[in-house]
Amino acid sequence: MIINNLNDFQLIKYILNQEYMLQKDLSDKLNERTGKTTKPGNFSSKIMRNYLTCQELRYICDILDYDLILQKRKL
Repeated sequence: MIINNLNDFQLIKYILNQEYMLQKDLSDKLNERTGKTTKPGNFSSKIMRNYLTCQELRYICDILDYDLILQKRKL
């Protein structure tokens, strides 16, 4: 799937829908992985503002068993 035109919220919602997971559950798992105590509401606000870090995206992909692949465009 090409994600170039998706914002953080659209991307996370798409992946969560594919995995039948709630955003709160992802937030909890992300907290376990990072050792932080971010509340689900703060996590939601973060993705709504498109403020997801690359490291957080890597963690999310790892939690949900996705690979994050960069590929040069074919012109």
